[in-house]
Amino acid sequence: MTDVMVKKPADVLDYDVDFARWLPAPDRLSGATSTIENTTAVVDRTEYTDTNAKIWISGGATGETATVTGTATTQEGRTKQFCFNIKIKESH
Repeated sequence: MTDVMVKKPADVLDYDVDFARWLPAPDRLSGATSTIENTTAVVDRTEYTDTNAKIWISGGATGETATVTGTATTQEGRTKQFCFNIKIKESH
């Protein structure tokens, strides 16, 4: 099951993905990338720490459901893909 987040078109928000449970010690993230599909929203940037990826997303149009796909790589050569959906809607 894919998580569903909600944002307004004017929001610029960050979405965090925690890899701490998946990473065996002492491995750490060495990179993270992300894409967004089915929307006019955009990924502004993707940042990472030793155990987390942070995806900054802006824009989108009311009624769109975006699919965000990210890939994290580790110092020891592991690769983990993750995804979630974002429903874009105005509050009433």
